[in-house]
Amino acid sequence: MKSAIGIGAAGLALFAVTAPGAQAEPVPAQHTEAQIAAMDPAQRGELLEPLRHLADAVDTAGKTKQSETYAGVRIDAPHNVVHVYLTDPSRSAKLIEAARQADASIDTKKIVVEKVRYTLDALHEARDKLFAKSAGKSLPYEIHSVAVNAEGSSLDVAVDAPDTAIASTPKALTAGDVPLNFIQGQKIAPASWADTKWHDSSPFIAGDVITNGSSYCSAGLPAVRKSDNVRVMVTAGHCFNDGARIYTGAGPTPAFGHFYDGLNGQTGNYVGTVSGIAANWDAEMLIGADNNADVSESTGYAPVTSYAYSHNGDPDVCQSGAASFFMQQGTVCGIRVINDDITYSMDNGWTARGVQGTRLPNAQWAVAHGDSGTMVFTKTGSTRQARGVVSALSSPYQTYAGNYVYWTEATDIFNHFGLKLNPTT
Repeated sequence: MKSAIGIGAAGLALFAVTAPGAQAEPVPAQHTEAQIAAMDPAQRGELLEPLRHLADAVDTAGKTKQSETYAGVRIDAPHNVVHVYLTDPSRSAKLIEAARQADASIDTKKIVVEKVRYTLDALHEARDKLFAKSAGKSLPYEIHSVAVNAEGSSLDVAVDAPDTAIASTPKALTAGDVPLNFIQGQKIAPASWADTKWHDSSPFIAGDVITNGSSYCSAGLPAVRKSDNVRVMVTAGHCFNDGARIYTGAGPTPAFGHFYDGLNGQTGNYVGTVSGIAANWDAEMLIGADNNADVSESTGYAPVTSYAYSHNGDPDVCQSGAASFFMQQGTVCGIRVINDDITYSMDNGWTARGVQGTRLPNAQWAVAHGDSGTMVFTKTGSTRQARGVVSALSSPYQTYAGNYVYWTEATDIFNHFGLKLNPTT
């Protein structure tokens, strides 16, 4: 849909609110979409992260403090601003102040306030009514999706034949009095589990691909901090440096059997920032986005409801690493615990205490490079019990994989960081 402010027009100046009650200042276009796409991950992050934080703060404030006028936000990266849609722009000062109180780091000079006709609540109500009619078979068209268009104060309705839907009846053009914008759609099928592992969205779970744009690991233990219930995702400590911002994968999903060829350096959804590394447990905390206590397996996910130490002789421990999955090994199970109290030196100079397991002599593949940080677990009926995170591997037989897998224990990691398993699955 064409933007009401002409985003694509070269040199077009917008006007941003500089502070509550202040006059607007012109904001020229700074980049094109193509230039932003060509940036390296660090440059792109430097541009986008302040806008994302600003949009988050305003959106939260709008939904919780000013729902009677709030309609939504939109990040406008070319102009380096965030558009805020309100039915009553005179209320913008209070909204901006509420956002700033929630996050003092945001730059409110990057806000552009625009007047629209409908609030977000009104658009959601119209959407729900439309789907109710669809479920009741009272519409002359089949809906594939309905997108809330805050900027246009309308609903974008994807159908098989937009022209037919438009011509069917004048009443089909609105939901209540909210305009409907019919667009071409297709039937939507569930994404393959490979897509989910590669670029999952919040809440994140164990087994997701995580990256800083150059190194790749797997998400491990979904936890919460005991002191304040902040959500924390634990991964291996050797994966990323302290302070690094970590994301899911992005771009094309790697082809099966060619995981390492698919590591494109693109970053997707924000998972968290590394905050605290424990070398002796080879663990680190990612604090930022939401998580659930689930583990991503070969074709779906399972709830994780407890954690415990590993013990020698346990014959069927599993690991959910993303690399093994993409290398056509699925969720690797049948790992036997052969040392439940082993201290090992890693090639980065760290010494860690953990557990050693193997699938030899029955099979060779136990773990792959890129599985680091993923959850190690056992199956307890339909649920799972966490044992730890993949730390290291060794192998006389494999190039990308290991016949012996080493993990550090969930109990030790949680005790060290003051965490507990996320109770939400």
